[in-house]
Amino acid sequence: MSTGERLTWETCPRCGRCAAVGWRDGVPVAVDCPRGCRPAPGEFERRTPRAAARSRTARWSAAAHTWT
Repeated sequence: MSTGERLTWETCPRCGRCAAVGWRDGVPVAVDCPRGCRPAPGEFERRTPRAAARSRTARWSAAAHTWT
């Protein structure tokens, strides 16, 4: 990844579970939801990547909490 690229875990607007969102220069460019939802990257456009907002452990705990 280049300096302007980032990957975060965000809440899927369709199913409410964690989805991986790829960002390039602050713009969402790809989404991968483990449940198979296909939200458009633009659905995350108004959100700010929150990777730095919480610790790595907190993000993984939140993601694992949604797994069944």
